[in-house]
Amino acid sequence: MYKNKISLCYLIMLLAQVAHTFEEVWGRFWLVNAFGFGWFLLVNWLLLLIPVLFFYFVLLAKRWAYYLSIIYAGIMILNGIGHNIATLVTGRYFNGFAGGFSGIIFIVIGPFLIYYLRKGILNGFR
Repeated sequence: MYKNKISLCYLIMLLAQVAHTFEEVWGRFWLVNAFGFGWFLLVNWLLLLIPVLFFYFVLLAKRWAYYLSIIYAGIMILNGIGHNIATLVTGRYFNGFAGGFSGIIFIVIGPFLIYYLRKGILNGFR
């Protein structure tokens, strides 16, 4: 029953995460300059691979994947909030804390993903 809603929210979150990486590169997020473009992309690729694996196991109705996906969604909400607060406090988007626009998607979709994952757990992974 909730699998379609979970899948939609999860796919939006994953697409937003890809867009977030592009936004950080385009806006020259300070970590890109600090660690180098190659390392930054490698780490972000690995950080995308983890929730993709969680999503796969959510589709297989693995309880642990639901719980880890809730943590993932919470982290992404905090990521979006952090980018936006840091940009507002410092006044620096370019060469600063780029990622706030895609971070808004995390803030909006994350609670829905958490809600539907919890509903899926409570209703026996349907």
